[in-house]
Amino acid sequence: MRGRKIVCLWLTLALCFPLMTGCAPRIGEETGEDLPTLPPAQVAWEAPDADRISVQEGLWTLYLPGKNGLNLVAQHVPSVSGLLRAEEMEAIVMELLNYPSNAQVDALGGGTELSLYGDSPVELSGGVVTVNLGSSALGLSYRALYTLSLALAATLCELDTVRCVNVLVAGRSVGLDTANSLAMGSLMAHPGENLPVLWEQMEAKRAPIGQNAAETPLTSYMTLYYPLENGEGITCENRTLTFEGQTPGQMTLTILENLSHGAMFLTGVPDMPELTSQLAYEPLTSELADGGRMLTLSFREEAERAWEEAGVDEACLMAAICYTLTTFIPGIAGVAVRIGDRPLTSVRSEKYGSVQVLGGLFHREDFSGFLMGRTTVYFAREGLLVPTEKSVDREKADSPREQLTALMDGPGAREMAEGMEATLPDLVGEEDILGIALEGDTLLLNLSESFRSEIQSWGRERETLLCYSMVNTLCENTGARQVCFFFEGEQVEYIAGVIWWAGVFYPNAGLGEESFG
Repeated sequence: MRGRKIVCLWLTLALCFPLMTGCAPRIGEETGEDLPTLPPAQVAWEAPDADRISVQEGLWTLYLPGKNGLNLVAQHVPSVSGLLRAEEMEAIVMELLNYPSNAQVDALGGGTELSLYGDSPVELSGGVVTVNLGSSALGLSYRALYTLSLALAATLCELDTVRCVNVLVAGRSVGLDTANSLAMGSLMAHPGENLPVLWEQMEAKRAPIGQNAAETPLTSYMTLYYPLENGEGITCENRTLTFEGQTPGQMTLTILENLSHGAMFLTGVPDMPELTSQLAYEPLTSELADGGRMLTLSFREEAERAWEEAGVDEACLMAAICYTLTTFIPGIAGVAVRIGDRPLTSVRSEKYGSVQVLGGLFHREDFSGFLMGRTTVYFAREGLLVPTEKSVDREKADSPREQLTALMDGPGAREMAEGMEATLPDLVGEEDILGIALEGDTLLLNLSESFRSEIQSWGRERETLLCYSMVNTLCENTGARQVCFFFEGEQVEYIAGVIWWAGVFYPNAGLGEESFG
């Protein structure tokens, strides 16, 4: 009887072994013995030969004002599958703007036909979405525009990657008062809160009738944009700022001062130069003939040299300043910059080329290509994996190929100064990604034979971190729960001898620094 139990136990283990993933090395790898091996695990998918996202049915949650006018009420519509995040957000916004009244909710804008504005009407960077509405939204009352903006924020913040929302109309921030001075700021989701109360709280920030806006303080949650290192573009973070008054000049000085202090949370951002001390005159606001306001910044002659010495790319700095001011300060259509006694009519970027403007007046759309997305990748430090943010094309920020390419690029100068090391060999690149497909909650990754050879050449010591840096990076950013590897269309069992590559891999939190903290 005992012998039969032992045989049954051995058979059970033999049947279970193919289901284990990423486990121990094969015994023969250590000894060189020609030992029999079990058949490789069988997976249900074929290796992808291109990039694709499987079509899945789902629902989007839209928030619209309820019939009682007190709350935003959720409505559900079928989602459009297979979209990248930027495309998905624009589709969601259009569904919301066009959603009709019914027994539960009122349409946004009442009888006003709402639309989007510009070539990139919905931008996502660093968890911040900026929605650019068409000029018809200017026909709404201040309260209706604010309710529309709250509905946009509540709807878009349903997505995991969205933290807050900015709302522009025809490329400009809109003041919520007749003086066009009360800034809306960045909005977070308030789906369960009382709409009349939220509006009363916003109204309370207005300058009282007969009182100068310069004498009315304002505290607001807003988006600050920063240049990236090496002229890579711009990115953003949010902060709550307090302004002494609500004039454009007062808000501009406070914003430039806070930009000068540098980013609080972002990585890959250089130390910022002091901007306010380089101003030759106070910021000046003037009206434009075609509507909107022009904000003029006059810097001292030596400012450009100071920016260069600080290691800040001038084009990216102008992009960051222009984006920050036009996103927040009501009515600002453009920012004119003067250096000494001359207008700054062009800035050049190695990455983006030359930006030339008439009279030194920069508009937000002049720098739309500079805005980068962010993705989390895992580098190595002292034998553990460290999550860090890298800048990527914002239109492709949720693309697995873009994320894996960012991991292949390795750590930048600042990350290396913090002790981080690359987890993938230098000789692998995007061309070694033969195909990526998301099937349900499984990401299928087909890599080249060259990639497999590089893993082998890196050896046993680095194989575990190499493998799980890819798994953790891809699962962190795509929503996948597991990754399945192929090499030239086939699954392999062993490469360097430590990782069993057949089957599927789950993220390994135990390799992260925080798991030992």
